[in-house]
Amino acid sequence: MNTFPEESGPDLLRIPPFRDAHMHFMIDGRPMMARALPEIIDHYRKCGIFSVCDMGHKSGIGLVAKKSLDGNFKVKTAGWALYRAGGYGSFIGKAVTGIESIRRAVAELSGAGADFIKVINSGIVGTRRSEPVTAGGFSPEELKVICQEAGARNLKVVCHANSDPAVRNAVLAGASSVEHGFLISSETIHMMAEAGTSWTPTAIALKKVIPFLETEGRKHMEEVVERHLLAINEASSAGVILKIGTDGGARDVRHGKSFFEELLMFRKAGLPLQRILAAACMSAEEVGRGSYLLGRKDFIKTGEIEAAYENGVRVILSGGSCLPYRE
Repeated sequence: MNTFPEESGPDLLRIPPFRDAHMHFMIDGRPMMARALPEIIDHYRKCGIFSVCDMGHKSGIGLVAKKSLDGNFKVKTAGWALYRAGGYGSFIGKAVTGIESIRRAVAELSGAGADFIKVINSGIVGTRRSEPVTAGGFSPEELKVICQEAGARNLKVVCHANSDPAVRNAVLAGASSVEHGFLISSETIHMMAEAGTSWTPTAIALKKVIPFLETEGRKHMEEVVERHLLAINEASSAGVILKIGTDGGARDVRHGKSFFEELLMFRKAGLPLQRILAAACMSAEEVGRGSYLLGRKDFIKTGEIEAAYENGVRVILSGGSCLPYRE
């Protein structure tokens, strides 16, 4: 486990910069143009986030962001996701149909400069108990081919998976990370720990859906979120590598601001500050390079960072607060 935070003054912690491990270059669920990239990145930097992992869009805008922001902001991107034709994923990815299609798609992404392969192995959480997860995903054999093809190109596979079978199949296939992971079982959590599979729970993304639902759906989704928080706690205790990701860019999930909301979800799950920061921050080596944040001990609650330094140079944070979008 990382050795931060460090005390820095009577009430300040010095910690590495934040990393949002799961976001999309979209705005409120809608596609965005390349000209909006500077403002989106500004929202992240004002919240002390110096690095993001883009989980893809069918336009491949993450590849544009990676090139245009080279050296100024760390972007790792999937380019676009792979989803099984006829299932969930059409707005963030490109469809594949069978083994040969999978091989061609992985090769195309590798050639385009993707940092990892994002695969959609399920639908999303349903609003009714009778439909826990919507349609989507690959067969175990197809998942294994995706992981093999990616591995042959030194690319890891990051897997969108909801429902216990979808998560378990991702782990067995060799995915390096599970994204979302709603409705996961205790047994699969321990399987993830043994396999070294990381987990980015994105709890805040599902919580943001609740206000838009009718009474019955709202109650169901609240129960799913509560179950998810219990699973996060168990995963932490079991030794699963947890990461803070927000699904930023999804409906009502604001870039930058939602990061602190996800930190609050981890705190509600019962994780101590040390483990939350281990999931939230870039490498502790960043502090030695002169890139770090100064925050008060209640920064998760306030959603404010006092100051940020990048390579020893102070970064302007507009008073430290996470500013809302300009309408």
